[in-house]
Amino acid sequence: MKSTPCPWRALVGAALVAALCSATGLARAAADAAHPDAYAIRIPVTPTADAPLQRLVLPAEVLVRLQSPGLADLRLFNGAGQPVPMALASVASARAPHDTVALPAYPILGAVGTAGPSALEGLSLRIEERQGQRVVQIESPAAAGSAAAQAVQGALLDARGVQQPVVRMALDADLPPGQPVTLRVHASTDLQHWRPLAETVLYRAEAAGPTASAAAAGAVPGRLGNEQIDLHRADLKGHYLRVTWGPAAVTLRGATLATTRGPAVRERTSARMAVPAPGGNPRELVLALPFATPVAALVITPPGSGNVLIPVRVLGRTHREQPWQLLASAVVYRMASGGTEQVSPAVELGGASVRELKIEVDAKAPGFAVAPGVTLQFEPAQLVFLASGPGPFTLAAGLPGAGAGASAFLPLASLVPGYQPGHEDTLPLALADVGRADIPAGPPADGAVVPAAAGGGGLVTRTAVLWGVLLAGVAALALMAWLLVRQTRAAGPQVPPAPDEIA
Repeated sequence: MKSTPCPWRALVGAALVAALCSATGLARAAADAAHPDAYAIRIPVTPTADAPLQRLVLPAEVLVRLQSPGLADLRLFNGAGQPVPMALASVASARAPHDTVALPAYPILGAVGTAGPSALEGLSLRIEERQGQRVVQIESPAAAGSAAAQAVQGALLDARGVQQPVVRMALDADLPPGQPVTLRVHASTDLQHWRPLAETVLYRAEAAGPTASAAAAGAVPGRLGNEQIDLHRADLKGHYLRVTWGPAAVTLRGATLATTRGPAVRERTSARMAVPAPGGNPRELVLALPFATPVAALVITPPGSGNVLIPVRVLGRTHREQPWQLLASAVVYRMASGGTEQVSPAVELGGASVRELKIEVDAKAPGFAVAPGVTLQFEPAQLVFLASGPGPFTLAAGLPGAGAGASAFLPLASLVPGYQPGHEDTLPLALADVGRADIPAGPPADGAVVPAAAGGGGLVTRTAVLWGVLLAGVAALALMAWLLVRQTRAAGPQVPPAPDEIA
């Protein structure tokens, strides 16, 4: 007896195969890096006329949609839908205006035989007037008993009147010939407790070397080493500076400080985050980031008004199965004094690429009854591209599944003929019209605002898709089994044929 074929089984199987093929085709089309329609945002670009090589500063609307930490899901298409050759470059730092402050050096006298920086550690200093000149005496019982046998141990600089941050320092010193000399710079407010600032090694190459001032901008002929000591915008208001050396003898006449009158050297690209309301734990706020662009810093604005001070920790992770990693600890504050308001600076994250951030309030603080303001800061970046092909040009960013995708960036040296460092900043600037941005999926553009999303719950997109396909397959198999059982019951039990019928 032949079994009757089951049309339902073939129909369900065909439907399942078609659904899987369709899902695979959609995923493949969505991840097509060469198709502009596959990207999360498309922005019209207006290039400069008659300029083959140009640069384009990436707006925040692009940075908050990229899915690759290395910006691999970023393309610039021409009017024919073809990607144009491009390279990725950083944005040059803005040069702030500098002033110079000349400081005389006061010799530090100590007992003979105790020369070297270690002889000054843990000892306090006092300033004395001797024959119309200032000298600095080591405050110690041993030094008091050996006043007749003293030698120069270092030099003191009075920087208490310096109001602006100090970028670098140049020393006016005579060095011994043929000996490398290590010079160390320390700072103090009370001449007793010192903190290190910087150090440098100088070498006078020729025996009859010049003794010209090292305060000039260029290096003194015959000397090796960095004579411009970088102080990294140190705040020296109300501080003394101590310069020590050893073991060779050095004559230090003074120093020239270069101060800056400008703000931070480079302005970062910012995007405001729409923070969800705090959950059941007011000391913990978890944020989901829908992008993979490295975050340079986080600006946390305390809620409410008046004087506020909240110690916080910022942690991050790339997926929910990963333990939290500490990114930074800081104190978030807002204080009003003398009619002016002081707010805490940005919390530096060091370019962390994470998918979730957690702001954790110290146990001694009351926590967040209302969500604080959060602003994301990114290091500025720009594209250098060849305006090839017809217009209009379109900047596309944000490709699903592009975490491990191949980058389309070329080396700057291969894109720019005769490239020299900094040459990209002299190229004409193209403009991205973010007001006419095309966002196929998601809400319309609302400036550089990251939508609110509470982390710690739900599933990531890829996991949700995989679970959806798995559940659809299980449902199809259950349907096939149910139809098979139903068909078997409708056919009834099969009675074996009688012996006479076999005969």
